[in-house]
Amino acid sequence: MAEDLTVLIANQGRLDNLRPCLKSIFDPATSGQTSLRVIVGFNFQGDSETPHALAREFPHVEQLRAPATLGYCRSYNQLMRRSTGRHALLLDDDTLLGSGAIDGMVRFMDAHPEVGIAGCRTTNPDGSYQMTTTGLMYSIGTEFINVFRPATFWRDGVYESTAGWQPVGWLNGHFMMARAKTIEQVGMLDERFYTYQCEADWCLRILRAGWKVAYVPDFEVTHIGGANRVATYKNIIRGNINRYYFIRKHYGVAAYHLFRVIMTAGSMLRILKYATVWLVSPERRPAAGARVAADWRTVLLGAAAHPEDLPEELRRENATAALFQLDICG
Repeated sequence: MAEDLTVLIANQGRLDNLRPCLKSIFDPATSGQTSLRVIVGFNFQGDSETPHALAREFPHVEQLRAPATLGYCRSYNQLMRRSTGRHALLLDDDTLLGSGAIDGMVRFMDAHPEVGIAGCRTTNPDGSYQMTTTGLMYSIGTEFINVFRPATFWRDGVYESTAGWQPVGWLNGHFMMARAKTIEQVGMLDERFYTYQCEADWCLRILRAGWKVAYVPDFEVTHIGGANRVATYKNIIRGNINRYYFIRKHYGVAAYHLFRVIMTAGSMLRILKYATVWLVSPERRPAAGARVAADWRTVLLGAAAHPEDLPEELRRENATAALFQLDICG
């Protein structure tokens, strides 16, 4: 018989977060009533002692290895192809699962057959609520509002005090429990995204196929890196290009061209903002400089023939054909 849940974790060769993550998964208080299969996919270049250390500490965890960084979508798609559970959990390695999280979320999925994918309450390491748990679905309306009110996409009515599960637009990729039947019907992540906006794309396809996307605040996960994401030049460019692709894919050519105007206006406003920050706050100049450079590149993208196309340096990152293979360690 298939297990209740296949837990899928992509890792780039470090144990500092992965070890406590796995301990939290196998804690009887977390998953004592759920039949589990756990697969870790390592993707990194060169050698590392991490797979051997993992084999010694967690011999029941299956290990796969790809000799390159695959990106979020490609990593988890390859792992999902090996999933055999009734549900699959896409889990970041910098997460800690709270008491009852796996048992409770599996029970929730079984009790709500209309739900195709679900996430739970997310906290920062200090216990505070992490706003990036869920988000409003990207649209021309939310993009327009976001020009004048940043973080629009997180303002979806899900707050720290929310009680009881509720339908949402999309879920953050650090914890997504998807029904196997939903994955079979809708398909996996769109690898054109590599990362960023891929969760919203997947959730929108799931919604349009007739399933619900659920936020379940009764169970908790701590997301260590979620509160400290670095807005690097490359990450900003990749995210903005992916937004162009998302709008064109789901809303058509007319919306896509309107989005050019919205994106360009927003980028120009952010250039003014971060240029001011650069001038008045010397300690913030490195981050502000990266934002100004990225937003200026985004202004230029708005005039390009195909702003949804990746620049050459990012296209090379996406080009790897590496695959996860069984990793024999120990």
